[in-house]
Amino acid sequence: MSLLHDFTARYSSSEAWFYDHVIAPAVTDLGETVVDAHLGLLPHGAEVLEVGCGGGQFAQAQLDKRGDLRWTGLDVSVDQIARARRRSISHSGASFVVGDALDLPFPDARFDAVTSIASIKHWPDQAKGLSECVRVLRPSGQLMVVEADRGCRLEDAKSFVARWRFPAIARPINLLLFRTLVAGRSLDLDDARALMSDLPLESWEVTRLAGTPAILMRGRR
Repeated sequence: MSLLHDFTARYSSSEAWFYDHVIAPAVTDLGETVVDAHLGLLPHGAEVLEVGCGGGQFAQAQLDKRGDLRWTGLDVSVDQIARARRRSISHSGASFVVGDALDLPFPDARFDAVTSIASIKHWPDQAKGLSECVRVLRPSGQLMVVEADRGCRLEDAKSFVARWRFPAIARPINLLLFRTLVAGRSLDLDDARALMSDLPLESWEVTRLAGTPAILMRGRR
């Protein structure tokens, strides 16, 4: 698998399928627990960009609650964008495009909110990707990034892996893979704070999400 050698490589078709069917439902649940409250504050008809949208599960979950939102999902994987489009067929306010987080194909100040769930660890240049996210935010727009925490507690990692759609007998191996190949190559609090401190934001915060193996990076332009 290409991701075992290069974590910034694009998903192969088989990797995209595995993530979509096995891991993405747990990631969607994780995103919802921390982002719901912030997206709920957006005005009617707000425009949201999701960077690294995968197969569109998170977008679908959010639009089921807030059908007024205009949601744009972006991902480098052609396979995942195809899945996202199929999943969103009932939501007229959703659109999905193939694109790169380091070169977002949108004008300045386009969106009311930019969110990214479990994607930034795959970006070849995380600082540039975050700068692009802020560039397309409108004044007072909200940035919300959730990512695996390299310093996560073992119990929180176990709880997350238990929600993967995989036979329980494989959980010890999956836990090892998550701790070493996913969280182990992700961010810790200091990394996240350093990235956020360099962005042109009016305010920002980085917090460890209690009960999860994740970090929330949140800011306002």
